[in-house]
Amino acid sequence: MRGPLLRWYSRQARDLPWRRTRDPYAIWVSEIMLQQTQVRTVIPYYERFLASFPDVASLAAADEEEVLAVWSGLGYYRRARALHAGARVVLERHAGILPGDAAALRMLPGIGRYTAGAIASIAFGQPEPVLDGNVRRVLSRVLTADDDTTLWIAAAELVRGERPGRLNEALMELGALVCTPAAPRCPSCPVRGSCGALARECPEDYPRARAKPRSRSARAAVAWIERAGRLLLERPANGSPLRGTWDLPATEIIDDVDPAAALRAKLQCARLHVTVGSPIASVTHGIMNRRLTLEVFDCRLRKGRVAGRADLRWVAPAELPTTPHSGATKKIAAKYGDSYRI
Repeated sequence: MRGPLLRWYSRQARDLPWRRTRDPYAIWVSEIMLQQTQVRTVIPYYERFLASFPDVASLAAADEEEVLAVWSGLGYYRRARALHAGARVVLERHAGILPGDAAALRMLPGIGRYTAGAIASIAFGQPEPVLDGNVRRVLSRVLTADDDTTLWIAAAELVRGERPGRLNEALMELGALVCTPAAPRCPSCPVRGSCGALARECPEDYPRARAKPRSRSARAAVAWIERAGRLLLERPANGSPLRGTWDLPATEIIDDVDPAAALRAKLQCARLHVTVGSPIASVTHGIMNRRLTLEVFDCRLRKGRVAGRADLRWVAPAELPTTPHSGATKKIAAKYGDSYRI
């Protein structure tokens, strides 16, 4: 499979920004961003992140809030926190140079077996295997096998040889462009002659579907509070339905509780007294396996102090892009707050 894969990749590989560099730091950033996120979504965030933090030292020196602001909107913020913490570890323990050994890479926050293999092979030319969703699908169909142990062994055998990083990229690209989950383009596949599933005429039967966690629907009431051209944001506690560092004040609605009353009570707990007005928007937003329906209310602050508090802040429209906030807040601002669209 090696020769056909590499020749196909030379002809068909997409021109992606992280493929134009062998800078280990830039490749590390790309691999973290690509976890659970599509390529077309990642590209602008990747370019913006590297423009803000071009190397390990600049990322390590940044405040967490500054890092999260640049990451804002990409979601799964634990990845950004892990990347930031990892940069500080690299600076302290490795003199600012990312280690090229997969075992050492796995000691960094947020780096597991796949990510370590990808960085070690692509950035350092180490014969380390990878098994992301795309590679798993390709090898599962070739071998008509499902168990990860078998697939990791096959990936490790396949990567041995010249240009291991390019071989891994070819496998990932094949899964993304040709060996797709539905309607795979088998006639265009460079390794179709080796594919057991194609020989059995059942490529879509592999890999066998794994049980997914049930999605859960939930409702939340959200407060839109403006004063003097600025918008009120809160730093959500662990129980908040929204997951950004800063977000619109929100509370989950349980059963048949009146959302306006629940929102009023939530804000009173924060020592803010508000008049909850009419609903102004309804937005749906997915977080992991939860599907949230967000009911947004136009609220007026009657009494309560914001200045000097660590959990509340007023944000002007120009400040929102540099304030780390969730995709949910971004959606609401785009739908309702004309001056806050970013």
